[in-house]
Amino acid sequence: MNFFSRGKLLLSGEYLVLRGALSLAVPLKLGQTLKVTESPNKGFLSWESYEKERLWFSATFETPGMSVTETSDKIIADRLRQILVAVQQLVRGFFQTQSGKLVKIYSDFNLNWGLGSSSALISNIAAWAGANPYELHKLISNGSGYDVVCSREEGPIFFQRTGEYYKKQKVDFNPVFREKIFFIYLGRKQDSAASVEAFTAGIEEPEKESALISKLGYKMAEASELGEFEQAVKDHEKVMASILNKKPLMETRFRDFEGTVKSLGAWGGDFAMVTWKKSGSELLNYLNSKNIDLVFTFDQLIKTW
Repeated sequence: MNFFSRGKLLLSGEYLVLRGALSLAVPLKLGQTLKVTESPNKGFLSWESYEKERLWFSATFETPGMSVTETSDKIIADRLRQILVAVQQLVRGFFQTQSGKLVKIYSDFNLNWGLGSSSALISNIAAWAGANPYELHKLISNGSGYDVVCSREEGPIFFQRTGEYYKKQKVDFNPVFREKIFFIYLGRKQDSAASVEAFTAGIEEPEKESALISKLGYKMAEASELGEFEQAVKDHEKVMASILNKKPLMETRFRDFEGTVKSLGAWGGDFAMVTWKKSGSELLNYLNSKNIDLVFTFDQLIKTW
């Protein structure tokens, strides 16, 4: 049995997606594959996770209770066990049928990049068990769930959480100026769960700001020319900077940048989206001066309908 789920990026609505803001989410061409085969280790579920072809984690779980009998990393094993136990709440008796199985996970991307390794894993495990991925997400995470929903999509969507549920809408986000949009890794991976917890604990209900961010998400998706898109990005950064009481990247790390820069996900790390009108070589030279060497074009990274 093989299952594949995509990585993701949230282009608008970071943080405020938790408060009902409509947000622009894009699935990636990169993703994660889960393969299930038979194992001679009866009475146990064997697990191996690979980053590209490098084994980075392994564990063995006794079925059906899912206690960890051996592992290369106890913290990761405990987190994985939490997911597996939650599966059994949704699909009772599932792991009684999975005794003597070997699960192998293959990730197309570096797990430190923050492109959705956890959400793709949740999505794949749900597909394997025949469970609802969003319901599984709710049992184990305090996030919005946009990433788990996006991992199953074949193109960009608007995502909006409404109480315990969500709405999604297909959006044709494939701008004619996409060759001017790039995605860069800032090299400072953030803890998404910790960022969510800090935001929900420290911010009151920002209804006005959520409505404005929703409108800016529409503007970004529907922009017909680069200047319109860039203005929406600048306005979005300004709103979020005010809410988070943080300076945007254009005022800290990229003051001399000749384009626009937008934080993606938790501010301060992971990926950023930039626009650039000059040549690609000039962009690379600039980013190298900032010790940034991982750059994707829109077409290299984003899956469109």
